Amino acid sequence: MARPRLPLGGHGRVSRVEVEKNTWIAKGRVRDLDGVTRLVERRSPAGVVDKYGAQAEAALIDAIAERTAPSAGDLTGESMLSAVWQVYRAQLVADGKAPRTLDRYDYVGAKITSGLGSIRVREATTQRLDTFVRMLAVKSGPSVARTARVLLSGMFKLAARYGACASNPVRDVSSVRITPKASRALTVDDVQAILRGMATSTMELPPLANAKRQTSRTTIANYCTEADLVDVVTMFVATGCRISEVLGLRWSDVDLGTKTVSITGKVIGVKGRGLVRDNNTKTEAGKRVLPLPSFAVAMLLARQVSAETNPHDVVFPSAVGTLRDPDGVSKAVAEGAGRARVRVGDEPHLPSDLGHHYRRGGHDGAYRRRPARAPAHLHDSGRVHGSWGGAHRGSRGT
Repeated sequence: MARPRLPLGGHGRVSRVEVEKNTWIAKGRVRDLDGVTRLVERRSPAGVVDKYGAQAEAALIDAIAERTAPSAGDLTGESMLSAVWQVYRAQLVADGKAPRTLDRYDYVGAKITSGLGSIRVREATTQRLDTFVRMLAVKSGPSVARTARVLLSGMFKLAARYGACASNPVRDVSSVRITPKASRALTVDDVQAILRGMATSTMELPPLANAKRQTSRTTIANYCTEADLVDVVTMFVATGCRISEVLGLRWSDVDLGTKTVSITGKVIGVKGRGLVRDNNTKTEAGKRVLPLPSFAVAMLLARQVSAETNPHDVVFPSAVGTLRDPDGVSKAVAEGAGRARVRVGDEPHLPSDLGHHYRRGGHDGAYRRRPARAPAHLHDSGRVHGSWGGAHRGSRGT
């Protein structure tokens, strides 16, 4: 009886041959996607002690997987969901999804392939997918579950488009509800108290709650000044921009003559590359020119005098002239101005999430519908002007 043909992308038995001590060659036949069966071989990686040939075989398996990677035309009802995810992920890249979006999708995609990767397309019923999404909401949170539902829907739309399934089973999967957090709009007095506290407070920065050893303490004002937070928050208040956009501001974006600033990009972290300045905003409408209030112009003029050049031309670099991490800066603001929820004199406590309160509160509407600006009566407050003096000194990376 004739031996059955290998399936497309399948390979036969792998053999190993030792060509010299600790160096092997692994061989195997693979049926490529054009239907032709070919002999493929790989050698033990250079510089690796391969005592029994396992490294050579691993290199061969990787090479076979690379040459037989699934494409959209290969999807059938017998395809594993892990293969569907690979094809869908490639299309997301081709569609130009932002790096941070892809990082998020990869994180959730790993959970999908871990929980459903070995299920075939024909086995993925609405009930099974609904159970997975619900369990994911319990284990990883509703945000992850909602993203998983979005990705699964895209994967099965792709599968349906190429005939691997008759319809999209995710269509009837129950939606994931996320309870919005309550937001409190900051008043002008709140904003003044925050900035005044960051610039002038002589209160000691409270120790970390879980710290095993308490080091010497510094004041809130010293901490915020040394970490170069006051100017960052000042620009944030003046424009209503995201922290990532504030940290991505370049001096070439600032026009002190017309008292405007152009928002043209943001700082993001990209896996494998670190921090980069992305020359795109979250939406196309995010590219905008904003008027600067007088207190922001004064801060920028003072900062420009002492500013040192940096390769990125950013207004708020780290101490060594590199880009600053938006997540790190947000945490530093919480550390210095709100994590311990201290009081500055009789002023309200400083929120631990300043960005959330400011952008989600009463000031957010200005950001979304028209160029953001701080309230007019905040611009000319002598009390606020006085609290920012000397806050434009050197920066410290976060």
